[in-house]
Amino acid sequence: MSGPCTISNGMGAIRDVLATVDCSTRDFARLGYDSLAGASQFQSMLTALLVIYVAAIGYRLLFASAGMRLSDGPIIALKIGAILALVTNWNVFQLLVFDTASRAPTEIAGLITAPLQEGNSLAAHPLTGLQASYDALSSAAQAFGKSSAPTAQTYASQSTAAAEALAFASGVLFMTSAGLISVATIAIGVLTAIGPLFIALFLFLETRGLFAGWVRALLASALTLLCTWALIVMMLAALEPWLIELTAQQAAGRLDVQTAITTASVVFVFAAAEAGLVVASIMVARGFSVGFARRLAERRTDGTAGGAAKQTPFELVTRPARLAEQMQQLDASATWANRPAAAARAVGASTVIARTAEAPRLGMVYRRMAVMDDSRLRVARLP
Repeated sequence: MSGPCTISNGMGAIRDVLATVDCSTRDFARLGYDSLAGASQFQSMLTALLVIYVAAIGYRLLFASAGMRLSDGPIIALKIGAILALVTNWNVFQLLVFDTASRAPTEIAGLITAPLQEGNSLAAHPLTGLQASYDALSSAAQAFGKSSAPTAQTYASQSTAAAEALAFASGVLFMTSAGLISVATIAIGVLTAIGPLFIALFLFLETRGLFAGWVRALLASALTLLCTWALIVMMLAALEPWLIELTAQQAAGRLDVQTAITTASVVFVFAAAEAGLVVASIMVARGFSVGFARRLAERRTDGTAGGAAKQTPFELVTRPARLAEQMQQLDASATWANRPAAAARAVGASTVIARTAEAPRLGMVYRRMAVMDDSRLRVARLP
């Protein structure tokens, strides 16, 4: 068991919050996974689910229901093995689930925003740039607040409005960066901790929707991280010249209200974009579906690649009944094979078109002889 996360002071509010959340979430995800996967109640439930699943598969293979075939055995074994590996081994689960959801989004965002990071001191190091931007906005807000005393009432009111806008912008910057990233990271940690339960539910088609919902929530959190980090780099690149100008004015003692309002407005615009991208991430994640297994079964039942023709009742019978029906068809085809010559002599000029069945083999549908309508009645009257 790892120790508690260390507390670091002097790094800034954004850095401290993100470091604390990342450390606590990682420990919670691992400890929660170990506690759930190692619990005797969960092990008993998993064993019962596997027994029921194997029994159901055996029943389907025995009676050939739902289009089940022996060739599906390797896929079934692979699915069971993958589920057991994910719910019993934290290293595998961490690599495939937790790290993919928490680390991959930041790396992808870094690749996407690499052109913007060149030549921008704030965007080159997003975490450092966020802390510097937050400190600059807070410092400028305090400077405008101190300069609001004064000589001209109009200038004092404008300075107060600028101070309030900058203070509110610093809070919005904190919530849409460190706050949103922390929320997505915590969501990933909690979903990881309860992950073994939903992965076990993937066994059955009836409970597979719960697994799909868990994956959608995990995917939405990961996409939120990706969009947030990408938009943070864009915001820092757009905000850098305004912060440089605002800092220079503060150092020179000549604060410009318009510069402060514009800087705060840039933060507000990107905050609105953050909210829109969160909604877009949720909508994209809802597109995930595990209905491919159901569609594959329906295509097998249809009997055609396009699924135009529905399954005949012949496919719904058991294997013994199907074998008996095929033997009857074999006898019928042997009887009809000797009739064409006698039928031709009896009807004279009547035309008989027959298609003699091929050598019978199990597992295929035997073709019967097709006789023209005007000849079929005469053949039926032969002794």
